[in-house]
Amino acid sequence: MARIVEVATARMARPLHTPFVTALRRTDHVSSVVVRVTDADGRVGFGEAPQIWRVTGESQSSIAACVLGPLADLLLGRDPMLEPAADVHRNLTDAVVANGGARAATEIAVQDLLARDAGVPLARFLGGDARAVGTDVTIAAQGAAWDPAGPAASTFDQVKIKVGLDPADVDRVIEIHRTASQPVRVDANQAWDLATATRAVEAWLAAGVQLDFLEQPLPAWDLAGHAELRRRVPVPIVLDESVFTIHDLRRAIASGSGDIVNIKLAKCGGLHAGIELASLASDAGLGLMVGSMMESELGLSAAAALASALAPGQVHDLDAAWWSIDPVTDAGTPYRDSTFVIDDSPGLSHAVARVGAATLSWDVRADP
Repeated sequence: MARIVEVATARMARPLHTPFVTALRRTDHVSSVVVRVTDADGRVGFGEAPQIWRVTGESQSSIAACVLGPLADLLLGRDPMLEPAADVHRNLTDAVVANGGARAATEIAVQDLLARDAGVPLARFLGGDARAVGTDVTIAAQGAAWDPAGPAASTFDQVKIKVGLDPADVDRVIEIHRTASQPVRVDANQAWDLATATRAVEAWLAAGVQLDFLEQPLPAWDLAGHAELRRRVPVPIVLDESVFTIHDLRRAIASGSGDIVNIKLAKCGGLHAGIELASLASDAGLGLMVGSMMESELGLSAAAALASALAPGQVHDLDAAWWSIDPVTDAGTPYRDSTFVIDDSPGLSHAVARVGAATLSWDVRADP
């Protein structure tokens, strides 16, 4: 391995085949920044940082500025082979406040470079042996239904229903549970208050709905409300927007506010941070799942690699790339039989090719 001589960013936009609607936002495309690092021997590594204004607060412009500014200052001239992954993560964290997506994409790019040099997939480089990890598929908010004969049903058998925008959500969940004929997951993306969440869960249980879990029903800051909801209803509570950092998770554990934590790379700031969160969650007796923002196969492949290393037997939340892949015509889709398939090519090289990284327009910062 040799020192890093170039850090580059490129903006990427990909249309969705179906609008993605949650209580936080509506979008019909993926907007993200691809990060590329290059060493003195010409080897490369890639990562992806999504633009999600209502969750991380990062934009394509801010991500690129962060990566090409303080993060490039840190990486250029360094040999990543000589530094443990924990040190790389710590240095990136110390370089900037917040900017979790920018830090995650940069760290993933470095780890991708190292995995390629080792000739193994990123999942195996992180210690994972699974060739695929289970995933659910999301049913959008605002009245979207479940078609048991549709393309999603032919690929996935676990659904997660977005709620929070429609007074008819309670009845909609009951109907989707009936047509899906299996337990369902529900995600309110912070849209409810304690009374609304309590009424909804009680109505579902009275109607015989089998709930796998209820995700982030209350505002991110309301840990006490989540703890009270756990006392009121016998349904696991997943914390997503409430947990970005290890400090957030410590507060959540201390308050007894959740049963499961949703680990997302763009929230926590990278692979090593995700591993730290998983370790603390496990020590506290919490379950975990690996999720994602709305991003491409590149970001999802990094998340799947983490899931393979942390909890290969769990059903995660890794369907985001499916929304930009035509499920009927795309023979190369990584989604098969309710799983995200992990390609056996070195690093993330297969995903990089899938998103057409070679055709992107790059802004480059080189070692002087």
